[in-house]
Amino acid sequence: MHHNSKLYYVLTETAKFLSEVRIEGLETMDYFDNLKGKERFTEQGDALVFESEIDKVYLDTPPKIAIIDHEKKRTFVLRKDGLPDAVVWNPWERRSKTILDFGDEEYKHMLCVEPAAVEKPITLKPGEEWKGRLELSAVPSSYYSGQLDPDKVLHG
Repeated sequence: MHHNSKLYYVLTETAKFLSEVRIEGLETMDYFDNLKGKERFTEQGDALVFESEIDKVYLDTPPKIAIIDHEKKRTFVLRKDGLPDAVVWNPWERRSKTILDFGDEEYKHMLCVEPAAVEKPITLKPGEEWKGRLELSAVPSSYYSGQLDPDKVLHG
């Protein structure tokens, strides 16, 4: 039996300052906070912004998540299928210094958004198949998650 809870790892280079980046699509979602003993919370606020270390598993997330970079005037649209959850991670200053292949200042310019199946891991028996999909598109920053349809945004 094969068990896999995380299949994709999307690491995006962001603005000069992470404070210029926000994530839309995870508002009001339940999440496990790995920095607080995997305790379950509900997200508050309009969009995720970054001011400190984050390591959260958002549960039963929508198929589209937007990573909006105000400084670079672009939005990454993450579209997923078959992976209901999403991990959002940034080690921030203290933890970044403990990661061997990670520069001390790199936390200011990166963000990990990882589609996953954490709450209900995918388990396959011999001969079974599972299909998942991840699409990452860059679109003009004027778009926000309520409008995001990558085909419509990119092709008219």
